[in-house]
Amino acid sequence: MIPECIRIIGFTKENRYKIIDHAVKCISDSGGWVTNHTMYSTAIIVINFEIETQYVKKLLEMLNRNGLNLIEESIDIAKDFPNNVEKVDKVKELIGSIRITFFHDN
Repeated sequence: MIPECIRIIGFTKENRYKIIDHAVKCISDSGGWVTNHTMYSTAIIVINFEIETQYVKKLLEMLNRNGLNLIEESIDIAKDFPNNVEKVDKVKELIGSIRITFFHDN
């Protein structure tokens, strides 16, 4: 079953600018587009996006690299997502968000 939306959660100790660029590039490279973002101080960002269902697994695989670590529930989205999206659902657009928490060394 195709969900109406996906919510991805990740964390990192990497530079926030590097990771934000990585996340935005992953969204774009997997056929999606950023619709909005909100920064909550320097510790958290939420990036909202839209993507066609056929590219959701690709996006999740791309995100979980370069120092960005997705939590298990976010990785499970890909496991639970149908392997063969029916032709009619391939271009269905989903809304999504990724929340990234930045851990800073003090």
